Amino acid sequence: MNVKIHYRITQDRAGLPQDYSGARRFALSEGIAIEEIAKSQLAADYQIPTSAVEICKIEH
Repeated sequence: MNVKIHYRITQDRAGLPQDYSGARRFALSEGIAIEEIAKSQLAADYQIPTSAVEICKIEH
């Protein structure tokens, strides 16, 4: 099953403040916290720390 995650990026690679919002679909796996997977995957994609990613909304 896929879920749609709405997220917000609060800083860029250099640590400068940023305000970017977006949405992306993720595959949902049983027994795994989708929010933590989404934060770590988005942080890796944008090359930023996980603390710079905020999950706003999860749609099933």
